[in-house]
Amino acid sequence: MIDKIEKTVYYIKMTYRSILFIRWETLGKEEECKKSEKKKIIDKAWELFAKNGYEETKVEDITKDLGISKGSFYTYFATKEELLYEVLGKIKKEVIENLENINVDQTPEKVLEDYVKAKMNYAVKILNNMKLRAVEKYLIDPKLRIFFQELQEKSTDFIKINIVEKFNSKNGNKYNTDIISEFILISIEEFLYDKFVLKNLEKMKDDDLINIQNTRKVKNSLKEIIKFINNALK
Repeated sequence: MIDKIEKTVYYIKMTYRSILFIRWETLGKEEECKKSEKKKIIDKAWELFAKNGYEETKVEDITKDLGISKGSFYTYFATKEELLYEVLGKIKKEVIENLENINVDQTPEKVLEDYVKAKMNYAVKILNNMKLRAVEKYLIDPKLRIFFQELQEKSTDFIKINIVEKFNSKNGNKYNTDIISEFILISIEEFLYDKFVLKNLEKMKDDDLINIQNTRKVKNSLKEIIKFINNALK
């Protein structure tokens, strides 16, 4: 009698554990699916925001392109604005990853060169096929300006720690690292903005797409800028 009770208890425990395991495995798969679908929405939103601008892109445009219902969209995002900040988070992550991928154990000259290359490549990635009107909105929207200021601070800190301070240490300089780092960042960003955006503005309408094709001249110009900065910091 006791053996039967023990066996019954054992089978109940095993059945319960099996149910828990299956449930846990199912929940895991569901969570993976949710993450995958959420990522697809964010990626598609970034694509459409770039092409059409934030205001012109409707939730319906995103769901239609992905082949999902609006209900699925609102499962992850309460509003389109909430989605925008997820997109900005994606951009922020990519910028940080670009900085982290630079080998900072090199000479400051080489770090500067790699930084400028990464900066240009990312500028091309963001601006390619982006509407001029969308670029302008990114620059004047107060919330977006704060976001990009935060990114600038991260870039400035990178330049300060891995380039200017190393030049100071290497050559016995006493440059104000904050001022010089900010100057380098602004110089590079303004140069890229002038070449990739302002030059397009002269030729194109508001609804036209920026299409960056020939970057060879810009690359050569950046090489000269790198030489100048390196010589100035020596």
